[in-house]
Amino acid sequence: MSSTPRTSATSAFEPAGQAKTPPRTKQERRDQAEQSLVEAASRLVARRGVDQTSVADVGTEAGYSRGLVNHHFGSKVALLQRVARESQRSLVDVVEALTGDPLESLVVLIRSYLTWIDRNPAEARAFFALWGAALPEESVLREVFAEFDSRIRTQIEEYVRAGQEHGIIRIDVEPAGVAAAITGMLRGTGAQLLVAPGQIDFEAACTACEQFVRRALTVPGPSSPRVRD
Repeated sequence: MSSTPRTSATSAFEPAGQAKTPPRTKQERRDQAEQSLVEAASRLVARRGVDQTSVADVGTEAGYSRGLVNHHFGSKVALLQRVARESQRSLVDVVEALTGDPLESLVVLIRSYLTWIDRNPAEARAFFALWGAALPEESVLREVFAEFDSRIRTQIEEYVRAGQEHGIIRIDVEPAGVAAAITGMLRGTGAQLLVAPGQIDFEAACTACEQFVRRALTVPGPSSPRVRD
């Protein structure tokens, strides 16, 4: 009479040769909890706005106790500042990834920025809600976004100067002014896409913004109409 080989408890539930996942360290558990709270706060801010998002609601949304935010961040202010910095990461990646022709980089920046908003409306709403909350003079978020906006404008200025040095972008435009104008155009267009998505043609808006930049910055050729100063 043949007998069936016995299967150990370990082999019955784990693939042969696969090591057990080591338990998470205290720091790893803390990092995971903090990231979950940041993501929960971002979702709530996107849905409700800054003022209507409480630390208790963030804890509940993240699946933790209502008081865990204070344990990890100390205050709602510190949490919102962290959320604000996290919300900027994707936009920073877009800007820093641009290479090549300076004028084309600016055109790609426009479409990349607006495409990010169109494809990630929840993240974008959180970003714009926090950015709007930074407008009051004594806002606790003002410094965070002032620093971020300065980085974006500085990068755009560098593209403009590089284009001017290579004869690709008109030399009679001020890089700092161009940077402020492009940033403002993107913020305004992005806000409209979020406030009234069904009323704005995404492709038409992107194309128009791209055309504005090309026409404003391209060096006039022999057959091009003269651009007045």
